[in-house]
Amino acid sequence: MDKLHTGIDEYLSGDLSKAIRLLLEHIEDNGYDLGSAYYHLGLCFSDLNDMQKACQNYLKAVEYSPNKSMYLYKLGLAYYRLMALDKARDTLLKTISINPEHQRSRFLLGQVYFQQGNMEEAKNIFSEVLLKSPDFADAYYYRALVNYQLGFDNQSLTDLASAININPEYIDAILESAKINFEKGNFNEAAKSCRLIYNKGIRTFSFMKFYLNVLLKSNNQEEYNNIKNETSALFPNSLEIDNI
Repeated sequence: MDKLHTGIDEYLSGDLSKAIRLLLEHIEDNGYDLGSAYYHLGLCFSDLNDMQKACQNYLKAVEYSPNKSMYLYKLGLAYYRLMALDKARDTLLKTISINPEHQRSRFLLGQVYFQQGNMEEAKNIFSEVLLKSPDFADAYYYRALVNYQLGFDNQSLTDLASAININPEYIDAILESAKINFEKGNFNEAAKSCRLIYNKGIRTFSFMKFYLNVLLKSNNQEEYNNIKNETSALFPNSLEIDNI
């Protein structure tokens, strides 16, 4: 039995326990292409949300195949999910140096810089991503978050509009646009965004509470009354709604 390829097939079919067993046996047998075996073990443990073991196996994969950009990317992603941000940054920079066209690594690097509070570097990275992938809605969204942190509200709104234009179902981008407009006093624009979200079926407590605050500021009494009645019916024990 070719335990490496059978293990990979089991991983692809979703039988992670069998995949792990076969891949470990392949490694114990000192089989060929051990980098691939460790890499697929990393994928298995990542799917099981055991990021410590995923990281350990990606590290071994990189030891055997140091120039495989996908192995490095997955290692960087594992570090990111563990919030080992410095290690994630260094690994992703190495990935990009090996494969400058690896857009997922560049985008993730921007997220790392964002988490580290390095907004200028994050903005530069997201802008680089968008130069090569102008239809990358998530890159617009995250650059919008960066611009907001830097105090560039209008640029943030422009990026959010681009993200929504690419993906009209991008709820996070629509909500972020509503929040920025609300803070800027553009209450009617904020209300328009809230209506879009509402019409897509979103009825979480936090959203409905925000929607009510927007409607109160935009002086839309009829819509406010309708939404408040619905919210009170959905969340009958909430005193916060009664106090809006």
